[in-house]
Amino acid sequence: MDTEFKNMIELHKKYKSGTALEILQEAILSGSISGEITQNEFASSLETSRMPVREALIALEFQGLVEKMPSQHVKIVSFDEKSVREIFNNMAFIEIEILKSLTAEELKNFLSRFDDCQIIFHKSLIENLNSLFTKKTLEILIDIYLAFVLENSMDNNEIKNAFKNLIRALKNSPVDFESVNECYKSYAEILSNEFMKIRKENNLLNAER
Repeated sequence: MDTEFKNMIELHKKYKSGTALEILQEAILSGSISGEITQNEFASSLETSRMPVREALIALEFQGLVEKMPSQHVKIVSFDEKSVREIFNNMAFIEIEILKSLTAEELKNFLSRFDDCQIIFHKSLIENLNSLFTKKTLEILIDIYLAFVLENSMDNNEIKNAFKNLIRALKNSPVDFESVNECYKSYAEILSNEFMKIRKENNLLNAER
């Protein structure tokens, strides 16, 4: 088994309690594990039975974090700048379409509800979707990828400023969605860059251990 994987599991067991899914999510997103591994190796490292690991891997595959391979192997999804940018651009695209569907009064009421909190803003947008598939997609983008960035960013002033610019554009009357698109584009790019920065810094820390 990969030494890097062993070190990551030990670190999480020592400093963080959580389910198999939570530990593996964090490890994959942060870049602490990569390559291929079997369900048995996961279970052994987490000192748990195969059932919670199997359930975790099903969820991780749905979230786009692992890919099932032959012979009970799973492949950890790798992230590069292009794929990460695509993730946050998809989030932006869905959210822009939701915002465009709101009347001026509905948008005004919506913007008054979240008090400039990023996560609440994004989660509240989901309520305006009718398609279960699109709801699930946006939930994953927010709960997994966006949350990872916001929770792990050491200095997210750039993210906060980009978000404030987005809200400012939405509060204009009438709303100029060309300006909103540009703000979302900048916001998504900053989130993408921060995602890759977090992974890079984590890999450097792992290499020093």
